[in-house]
Amino acid sequence: MTTFKLTFFSKLKAKSFLITTLIIIAGLFIAFNLDKIIDLFDSDDEALTLEVEADESFLSAFEPTLQSYDDTIEIVEENGAAVLEVVNTDPLEAEIRMDEDISASQEESIRLALNETNRAYVVQTLGLSQEEIAQMYAEVPVEFLVAAGDDSGDFEAADADDMNVLNMVIFYFSVILMFIIILNYASQIATEIANEKSSRVIEMIVSSIRPTQHLMAKVFAMISVSVLQVLLITAGGLVAFYFSDTSALLDQFGLETNEQTMKIVVYCIIYVILGLVLYLSVAAMLGSFISRMEDLQQGLMPVTLLSMIGYFIALGGMSFADHIAVTITSFFPFFTPFVMPLRLLVNDTGHAPMLIGIAIMVATIIITLALAGFVYKRSVLSTESGIMKNIKRIRK
Repeated sequence: MTTFKLTFFSKLKAKSFLITTLIIIAGLFIAFNLDKIIDLFDSDDEALTLEVEADESFLSAFEPTLQSYDDTIEIVEENGAAVLEVVNTDPLEAEIRMDEDISASQEESIRLALNETNRAYVVQTLGLSQEEIAQMYAEVPVEFLVAAGDDSGDFEAADADDMNVLNMVIFYFSVILMFIIILNYASQIATEIANEKSSRVIEMIVSSIRPTQHLMAKVFAMISVSVLQVLLITAGGLVAFYFSDTSALLDQFGLETNEQTMKIVVYCIIYVILGLVLYLSVAAMLGSFISRMEDLQQGLMPVTLLSMIGYFIALGGMSFADHIAVTITSFFPFFTPFVMPLRLLVNDTGHAPMLIGIAIMVATIIITLALAGFVYKRSVLSTESGIMKNIKRIRK
């Protein structure tokens, strides 16, 4: 407990812990109030008075269309800040003369309104009836069927696999958060262990405490700090979510919840915590092989490579979450925390794969901690200068 408390509180008071936590929580507050920030800078688009030089038929079709795209543009009869002149109606051509530049969004709105008006002109010249126009714009009904699983030869409606954008954002954030914290704390715990061995302080420590107890105290202290940081960030995110106008935010970006949203939130938190525990356990084991600080980066290379591979599989697989490659890699323990929640982006993924992934990770963590204790106990007093020499020494 002495080692645990010393390590835990020293890391808790570290500036890196405080600054990182505050920055991420501040980022969450910004993210949940992004609509207000955008509106603040978007009020930016000052009202534009637009004078239109065209006949009444064009104006009657163009004005309501333009208002549907951008209500900051007002059409006036004279003295407008910009003048839109219809140069030709067959085909429709126009030019805009401005006193000064207008915003890109206003330019795009005018362009879209002109295109829509042109389509209306073309339809009008064809002499189509209202029914024919409605039929031309109607969506083609199509039903996607998949073979039934009972070998009857019948077909049934296929499940909709469209990914929910909000769920993708939650998954994306959890993967990035886990990756950052893993790289940060894996380096810290390996540095702690290697520094003690290289400074010979460990010789005094193991004279009063078993090496395995000392290692586990440090490992669990670092795990506790990292988990506490995740919980603080989660709590900060919930507070930011509570005090923000979430309905306006979701509407602003077209985000909406579905039946998978709460499931993906819960499992992402679980897998982030288990991923931290697993990778910190591996980092502690690798740190046990190191007797000199010069070998630290080389010793941590497996943690860095594995976490990077899992990270890129997770982000790269977002567009095909139901692919067999994603399914297979989700059961590989070191990729599981990154890839398994990815499968929840597909609507037909149930609880069974998630629970299997959790069981695999718990078993791997237990084995890794046991192996770390075994390695540390045999190499704690080693003075060998190379990692491979320490590995050979442990095998003897």
